Amino acid sequence: MFDLGISGAAYATVISQGIAFLFGIIYSIVKKGVPFSIPYIPAIEECRRIVTIGLPSGFSMVAISGGVLAVMTVVNSFGETAVSGFGAAQRLDSVIMLPSLTLGSAITSIAGQNIGADRWDRIKEIAKSGLILIFSVSLVISTIVFIMAEFLMGLFVSDPGTIEFGAQYLRIVAFCYPFLGINFVLNGIVRASGAVMQVLALNIISFWLLRFPLAWLFSSMYGEIGIGMGIGLSFLISSLFAAGYYKFGKWNKIDIFKEEKEASAK
Repeated sequence: MFDLGISGAAYATVISQGIAFLFGIIYSIVKKGVPFSIPYIPAIEECRRIVTIGLPSGFSMVAISGGVLAVMTVVNSFGETAVSGFGAAQRLDSVIMLPSLTLGSAITSIAGQNIGADRWDRIKEIAKSGLILIFSVSLVISTIVFIMAEFLMGLFVSDPGTIEFGAQYLRIVAFCYPFLGINFVLNGIVRASGAVMQVLALNIISFWLLRFPLAWLFSSMYGEIGIGMGIGLSFLISSLFAAGYYKFGKWNKIDIFKEEKEASAK
């Protein structure tokens, strides 16, 4: 309409996200009564806590992004068709994983509220309900992806070879998405307790000790079909690590407000 070309897409993205941000702020404060105060310079103790919790979370994103790039080096070795097909499949991945991401974020918030209120008796039920819900939703999505893989790939690319590679990849990893949902739920609950270093360790294991090495190993053994096999297997194994730490780890012993409680008790 405005004949801005590629830059028009950038302008539209910035404007739409800006409007959505303002709407979210106004709606939360005016309509829902979310507590709001004028921003102020935080105290030293608050800064320390923000850095203690925020830095590991930031490094987790670095580990995830780096792991994705490492997997791309494996894909690149199979040529242009594989790169195009994997890229299109990854765009579908981002859509497929949205329900798991949003449900995982909601469960993290619910768990954090209950942990903050010292209602640990509710955490087990939150985890159980979250796992059932996210596993069920992911299973439905996986079935749709498995059945409609070619059609979904055709929405992004038109080259037959690219569609074939992407559809093959999607069908291999389709029924591994529920295990990824397990990660989102359990890691989210662990993160809500303040165990951010532990979640960082789980993400490093998931991407650097499992996903990248397994994608490389299986692609070396079975060719391009092995990429999906390695990534799908990494989803399964990483969910076992997440479940193991949730069950046997000491994340529920962490108290990020311990010093304040001790100071107030004196």
